[in-house]
Amino acid sequence: METKTMTCKELAGPCDHAMTAATSDEMMGKGMEHLKGTHPELAAEIESTPKDDPKMVGWYDKFMKDWEAKAPDA
Repeated sequence: METKTMTCKELAGPCDHAMTAATSDEMMGKGMEHLKGTHPELAAEIESTPKDDPKMVGWYDKFMKDWEAKAPDA
């Protein structure tokens, strides 16, 4: 199965930590896990924001476009 690697910054986070996943759902999960461990204030803010908030909808739309455009790892 092909994997893709994205950084915390590519997921709109503050650092260059790289994560590898096979699906967009897996990448979102790894991103949230990273935030909880490394950027807990940001994780708490995200978790307290409703999924239908325009900010969250915009993030999701951008993430999905970025995920689709991202080349698979070599």
